Amino acid sequence: MQVAFQAERFPEPAFSELQRRVFADVQAESAALAQVLADEGPALPDGGQAPMLRFAARRGDELLGWSVGWMERGRVYYMAHSGVVPEARRQGVYAALLDAVVAHVQGLGAVSLRSQHSVLNNAILRCKLRHGFHVTGFSHSPQMGALVELTRHLHPARQALWRERVLPLVAPAV
Repeated sequence: MQVAFQAERFPEPAFSELQRRVFADVQAESAALAQVLADEGPALPDGGQAPMLRFAARRGDELLGWSVGWMERGRVYYMAHSGVVPEARRQGVYAALLDAVVAHVQGLGAVSLRSQHSVLNNAILRCKLRHGFHVTGFSHSPQMGALVELTRHLHPARQALWRERVLPLVAPAV
């Protein structure tokens, strides 16, 4: 076998056929995603700054918790920050906020929700995982440190496609 760093050109049509063979599975997956996107309907307008949405959990006039976020491109709702006062934690306040956010943004046409959290925020991570979110990435912020990204797909076809593509890549538990 010879390896060259530079080739003037590749022989055609053999190279085009090689590309089709090599990327056939990616093309099939892309076609499946395109069908899911088409079934979900037209995208929301992307012009300008998305309005911030604020959700409040109250007991009478007392604010117990909140969630703030906005729509991103691709009809993804980004949950930017949320909180629950310490004395109201572990009473279902955050779960109720999640349910309200999901119901509202589904009505706006969102196809998924996305959020980022400190890897140390176990209470929120556990709650969101119990409510259908999945770990979809990791990053690092100078301000927050190590972050985990969570995503919840709101449509069964999108969720099925995610499971089909991602779960085979996850190592089995030992």
